Amino acid sequence: MAVVACGPGPQQKPAIQSPAAAVSAPAAGPEHDSIGVIAAVNGVQVTLDHEGSAAAGLAAGRSSFALYADVAAEAPLEPGTRVAFKFRKTAAGLELTALQAR
Repeated sequence: MAVVACGPGPQQKPAIQSPAAAVSAPAAGPEHDSIGVIAAVNGVQVTLDHEGSAAAGLAAGRSSFALYADVAAEAPLEPGTRVAFKFRKTAAGLELTALQAR
């Protein structure tokens, strides 16, 4: 005689990933470009002091951009780094699509 129990079985904890590694950028809307300097990096947000982008209606100044894993993988993320970047304006805000050292 065998005894068999039923139930959910052992529970496993999900693997923990950094927020930037967990999300990929959505592809939607026109892409704009500008240049600037990284002011701060805070998790999945990058703050840039940047020149304006007339096509995007973005005045020169300081703005925060969402940073996704595909962009962060090869981006310079040190504050003070001069960068060229591409971005999209979405309902959720500004999202980086490319970030490269100048």
